[in-house]
Amino acid sequence: MMSGFSLLGILRFENEMLERIKNSTVEELEKLAAEIRQRIVETVSKNGGHLASSLGTVELTLALLKVFDLPEDKIIWDVGHQSYPYKILTDRAEKFGTLRQFGGISGFPKTSESQYDFFGTGHGGTSIAAALGIQEAQRSHSGDSKVIAVIGDGSYTSGLALEAMNNLDGNGKNTITVLNDNEMFISTSVGALSKWFSRKLSGQKYSSARREIKQMLSKLPPAFHGDKIIDIIRKTLNSSKSLLTPGILFEGFGYQYVGPIDGHNLRELIETLEDIKSNSEPVLLHIHTVKGKGYEPAERDPQKFHGISPFDPKTGEILKVSPSFTSYLSNYLPKLFRRNPELVAITAAMPDGTGLAKLQSICPSRVYDVGMAEGYAVTFAAGLAVGGKRPVVAIYSTFLQRAYDNIIHDVALQNLPVIFMIDRAGLVGEDGPTHHGLFDIAYCRIIPNMTLMAPRDEHEMIRMLEYAVSHFSTPVAIRYPRGGSIGKRAYNRMIPLKEPTGELLSEGGLPLLVVSVGAMTNTALDAVGRLAGEGRPVSLYDLKFIKPLPEELFRLISEKKIQRIVTVEDGIAAGGAGSAVLEELSGRGICLPVKIIGIEDSFSTHGPLDALRDLEGLSFGKIYDVLVNETDHLNN
Repeated sequence: MMSGFSLLGILRFENEMLERIKNSTVEELEKLAAEIRQRIVETVSKNGGHLASSLGTVELTLALLKVFDLPEDKIIWDVGHQSYPYKILTDRAEKFGTLRQFGGISGFPKTSESQYDFFGTGHGGTSIAAALGIQEAQRSHSGDSKVIAVIGDGSYTSGLALEAMNNLDGNGKNTITVLNDNEMFISTSVGALSKWFSRKLSGQKYSSARREIKQMLSKLPPAFHGDKIIDIIRKTLNSSKSLLTPGILFEGFGYQYVGPIDGHNLRELIETLEDIKSNSEPVLLHIHTVKGKGYEPAERDPQKFHGISPFDPKTGEILKVSPSFTSYLSNYLPKLFRRNPELVAITAAMPDGTGLAKLQSICPSRVYDVGMAEGYAVTFAAGLAVGGKRPVVAIYSTFLQRAYDNIIHDVALQNLPVIFMIDRAGLVGEDGPTHHGLFDIAYCRIIPNMTLMAPRDEHEMIRMLEYAVSHFSTPVAIRYPRGGSIGKRAYNRMIPLKEPTGELLSEGGLPLLVVSVGAMTNTALDAVGRLAGEGRPVSLYDLKFIKPLPEELFRLISEKKIQRIVTVEDGIAAGGAGSAVLEELSGRGICLPVKIIGIEDSFSTHGPLDALRDLEGLSFGKIYDVLVNETDHLNN
């Protein structure tokens, strides 16, 4: 038996960590679980991150690492929201304080970060498909090694998870799926699967009956243990389990269903995992956990602590609440909906994150949360539009990628009046490459019938939304960043937006034109202002409409005899707004040098926005340097 087992001890013996866990008693692991929770709360309170989900998987992580042999056995985490205990207990305990910081460890599983991160993730529903592929690839040379997929109840609404389960018969041998059922998605659970999971016989009544029967069987004389009647009792127990719990659904896919069990009972978790470890057929272990377990503020409000900014660990209060595009939209939507009874709103499991929660509380029948099913959300919106409604689809840029075919085939091809509010466009900061919205300009602007706009601040976002509602009977997308971006100039929001017109914000004497996109306009305006103060006045044009490009832009290029152009956008440069300007210039036979400032063929990394913008050439200093260089070309 080990004595003095603690997280601090692990830090001194990093290479022996997994072996120490295997040799620990349940009591020692329970002590360690409390220390891990404390470490997670301390770190996330400083750095921000996904707190509640990770607090709910501490015991599960310890049990998995005690029972299975990594790296021969492999654990695949779905989404990654629940992987902080795993990071601490594999090879990143000493680095955990750098979580989500620039140059530190990622907030999500990342294969380049650790030999124990077997599959990178950040979007939901991928774990079972990845686990089946990994197991199939290693089947010929890995003997009886296991691949374990850990998936939350919210991710089961993803079509990808259901598609993967549909292939269990062919590829599921030696795989185990752990369903972490906390009755929460990112926000409140929705849909038929969630109702199925929450059939409460799954809890104490069934588990109690199962224990009593097992105890009874264990007391029978050895002569009875091979008897047919014992097999019949066991089979009856298993079949009644399937009928009385969600197991019948999973057994229909080909799983052997086990559970549900208490996901915070280490002894029961370890015993159950040991039982199913030797089974070569696909097994699904259903566990119940509490999101935010062990930290009272997070248990009380798991939705708030799903993904949270730095907070006071004593009170749970967020240290700084800043205005944002999303919060501004949240406050404005109820007014817009009151004036437009045909409007409806749709989100994919994120009413809070996309600003629809307030509207949902006021107009519950006009807000649809479809769960983690972005493709369905878009096609559902197309159906609503065909039926005469005006759908507003609010989804993060990175998640909307999952519905790309639906946007093209179901909305744009039929030229339906669906409004896409693309949140978290551009760099998002600490969540990193799985969550950066770098591709929406490129993937939206190439779609026929699509209009694409980018506001430079919150007020302009509302002007664009109002314009989309009142003037468009075709698809429209409005993309805006995480956080706030109050512009340098005030608007009269009653002045309608003109189609499709940008705005000349600065007029300079030098024949250099800066064309900016969305929130990057404010940074570009600062750089242009500094140049003007140094006697290098150049013009700045806020594009507003990425598709179609404003005719006014090309008139200005001609009238001002522009000799050089610089475009600035917070997205991937290839195929972005700068590319659109270049293509249009070429089509008009205008030959001008164009310097595109954008993300250069990279997924970027994680860290504070200021650091990432500087890394990617989008900071004030980097934009200023480019403009100085361009004006030098004019003077030479």
